[in-house]
Amino acid sequence: DCDEHWMSKAAPSHSGAELTYQNWRDKHESGGFVVGRDLPSRALAGVLRNLAIYEPVADGADFRMRVAGTGLVRRYGCEVTGLLLSQLYEPQAFQRQHEHMVSVQRGEARFADVRVTRGARLQLQYEALQLPVRSPDLSQAWVLGGFFYHDWAR
Repeated sequence: DCDEHWMSKAAPSHSGAELTYQNWRDKHESGGFVVGRDLPSRALAGVLRNLAIYEPVADGADFRMRVAGTGLVRRYGCEVTGLLLSQLYEPQAFQRQHEHMVSVQRGEARFADVRVTRGARLQLQYEALQLPVRSPDLSQAWVLGGFFYHDWAR
């Protein structure tokens, strides 16, 4: 059983997270970042493996990993595209993740340093970002997530 510890931060510092945030901010300030139009993109080609798109399902009660880069296999230990957040987290951890996702849907960009531990042993450490984006048909707020490992170069 792993525990995930999130420490919020004001801005990204990992080069891949900074690139993603800058690209998102440029699109956000000029009408919004839209899945299918702004992602995938040549500008983000170097970090696509670190990104995931989360689509709300069941009237927002859960989120489906619509697209998940191969870098997420390192965190979860399996391919997660198509899975629900509730399938990836125990109920208490899912509730925290769900609250984060809802705040992002409402427009809050989130950045954090994340430590995944098993007992007292550190398993993984990465920088996470969660950004509000628009669905391809512009009808819903989705979430763009990124997992940027400190031991991986961009």
